[in-house]
Amino acid sequence: MDLRESAGGVAGRAGRAGLGAVLAGLLLCMAPVRPSAGEAQSGPGPGPVPAPYTGLDLVTGNDYAPYTGEDLPGGGLVTELVRQSFAVGGRRFDVRFLPWKRGYDGVVLGRFLATFPYVRTPEREREVLFSDPVVEVRQYVYLSKRSAMEFHGGGTGGDSGGEADFRGRTVCQPAGYALPAELEEMVQLGRLTRHTPSDLGACVRMVAAGRADALVIDEYSGAASIARAGLAEEIRVSEQPFAVVTLHLVVGRATPGADAMVAAFNDGLKMLKQQGIYDRLLAAHTVQPAP
Repeated sequence: MDLRESAGGVAGRAGRAGLGAVLAGLLLCMAPVRPSAGEAQSGPGPGPVPAPYTGLDLVTGNDYAPYTGEDLPGGGLVTELVRQSFAVGGRRFDVRFLPWKRGYDGVVLGRFLATFPYVRTPEREREVLFSDPVVEVRQYVYLSKRSAMEFHGGGTGGDSGGEADFRGRTVCQPAGYALPAELEEMVQLGRLTRHTPSDLGACVRMVAAGRADALVIDEYSGAASIARAGLAEEIRVSEQPFAVVTLHLVVGRATPGADAMVAAFNDGLKMLKQQGIYDRLLAAHTVQPAP
């Protein structure tokens, strides 16, 4: 710590006999330096010891209301849940908003600490560790009114009827998002055509214009993105959900301390639920889905 200068010019009179006592008093009274933004901190008084700051930030993406987005209150529902889950354990991290693929790839490569919210897929399981479910949601099929396609149910956990409805059709999947495993397999086999625009809003517009038959997305972000685009009159919603899925925080498997970080997050999330904070945040952020 540099004490060569002080408001009273103490260092300039180093020859005085009382200087040692003055400096000792200054050292005892001086407050600790505040950590930089994103650095782990502990709250006042006794509590969990914060994990060492790794120099890595949390990262998420935009255009995924009500879960994440720079333009949403608190950065969105999941952003607030993630921040507060870490905070109850004495951890503070910056959250950066980046393109989805760039953020996810950065986590896999160890450039960022964690990202969210992500659905489990076999490919992702090989690259990242998944937290406990942050939010459970129902996925619906959003259909163009310009398309004759219908969806009769039978997605994940059901029979093959749902897959048959997609055969020969065109589905929209935003960059950085994942198709349900059954539909991904159909794309790979050439039974389903996929468009991959840059964001969810572009997919909504493609479906509304009839350039894609369908979009499979959860009910809350589907309702929010369609309302934002003002295209509710151009899009139909399937009566039956395609699947029930969970959204997670993920940490790269190669990141040092990955298991401990996921465990700390899970503990914090449990505390939010026990304290009633989780339910209050859910009610404050979620958009009522279409009937």
